[in-house]
Amino acid sequence: MYSFKGADAMKNAIRTCLKNILFVAVLAVAVSGMSAMGGSGGGMLTITAVYVSGANGLNPSDPGWSSAAEVSIPINRFIDFVEGGGGMMDCNMMGDMLNRTLRVKALHNGSTMYIRYTLSDATQDASVGDTDLFGDAIALEIPYARTTTPPICMGSQADPVNIIMWRGDLAAPQNIVAGGIGTVQVSPDNASQNLSRYQAYSKGVWTVIVARPMTAASSNQIAFTRGLSYSIAFANWNGSNTERNGRKGFSSWHTLAVQ
Repeated sequence: MYSFKGADAMKNAIRTCLKNILFVAVLAVAVSGMSAMGGSGGGMLTITAVYVSGANGLNPSDPGWSSAAEVSIPINRFIDFVEGGGGMMDCNMMGDMLNRTLRVKALHNGSTMYIRYTLSDATQDASVGDTDLFGDAIALEIPYARTTTPPICMGSQADPVNIIMWRGDLAAPQNIVAGGIGTVQVSPDNASQNLSRYQAYSKGVWTVIVARPMTAASSNQIAFTRGLSYSIAFANWNGSNTERNGRKGFSSWHTLAVQ
């Protein structure tokens, strides 16, 4: 039988052990939650790409857009790999807090996918220069593995991403491929540069629509298939804030559900 002194020591040891177990459990839940959210805060949201037969989504007045629900995506982290470097660091858990909102809708007509962005921006930056003149831009990032959530800054070699990039100074959006920081490139095949856009700026608001065939033109593109869901993330560059390349705002991982 334990003496009172021994029993007290045992009780204290048990209390300490239980506290440690509780701490580890809480930490595991917190890390798991942050991982599910892409490390950028906020819950995972779902954008539904509604099917509208015969829709011409590049027309912002097309009646089909009334069927698409708008989702407000927080662009809530700011990262700067230009001034601070970045190397191979994962920016899932990095970045200063940011307060931007990207409003997103999606629809398709069975053959073409349309992604519509509405973004408040005090300045229209639709040209670039050699020094401090940069264009406004929005990017949609999708893992090739479809439902994974790789490092949100350009994926990884093991989990590469396809990026659909709109920039205000470009005649057409770009199809981009990446397998980690420092590997970003415009896809080299002409077939995958099959994107078109509508853009307009009025009273401090960008309205942008990006269109792309649902079928993949090459291995450098993701195919959009009805009935499937895709992990997606967004990035935004404010040109008047000298944002370009790795200096940008970004979202958590969310979901695109293709109806």
